[in-house]
Amino acid sequence: MIGPFQVRVDGQVRPMPHSAERVLAVVALVGPLARSRAAALLWPDASPSRAGANLRAALSRLGDVAEGFVHLSGEVLALAEEASLDLDTAFAWINATIYDDVLPAAGAPPAWIGRTLLPGWGDGWLTGPNERLQMLEAQALGSAAERLLAAGHPDGALPYALSAVEVQPWSESANRLTIEIHARRGDPSNALRHYRRFRHALGLELGVEPGPDIRAAIRQLYPFGNPLVEAVDPQAARR
Repeated sequence: MIGPFQVRVDGQVRPMPHSAERVLAVVALVGPLARSRAAALLWPDASPSRAGANLRAALSRLGDVAEGFVHLSGEVLALAEEASLDLDTAFAWINATIYDDVLPAAGAPPAWIGRTLLPGWGDGWLTGPNERLQMLEAQALGSAAERLLAAGHPDGALPYALSAVEVQPWSESANRLTIEIHARRGDPSNALRHYRRFRHALGLELGVEPGPDIRAAIRQLYPFGNPLVEAVDPQAARR
């Protein structure tokens, strides 16, 4: 589910019609749901009877190419217990990183970080699962960076903090943590550069300034002068 849709059976890729892919995906990502609810999510612009007919046809196609992936109990559709998702592995890493006391491995975060669920599909029901994954990724990355920083490994913390910023560019906490890590690495110039990029993007997209905590962190790095004021090009000022 992370990245392009793909089904494997006994290690072999199993192609299937897109309508069957959509049924399998909605059951896997939303969870057990009534047939009527699944039909409404998958074909929101169709009438209930038309959407129900589309669902019956898609389930038939799914059964032809990958029988046993979806379990039907009465009117409820659910993912078969035998099926596993790459998303399960992702959530296992997220939960372990947030809640366990084990020091994360220094180096790059997992390769799936930052990838969206089923890119290019455009289905409205994907918004919730994608936002949930994004928020939990950012929380886990921030936890990993903070833990490594507290243990005295700012170099190891930096990739996690930068990934957290990439996942949630407007997060004040993720950007503040990145600035703190640059400072702990003895790199105030990159701390200031990161602050200015964040401030510029925040102003363009949201029309607001960074909060007082992140500005205070920059001032502590530059006690002499005012690094928060951008330098002005004299020629541009005259123009």
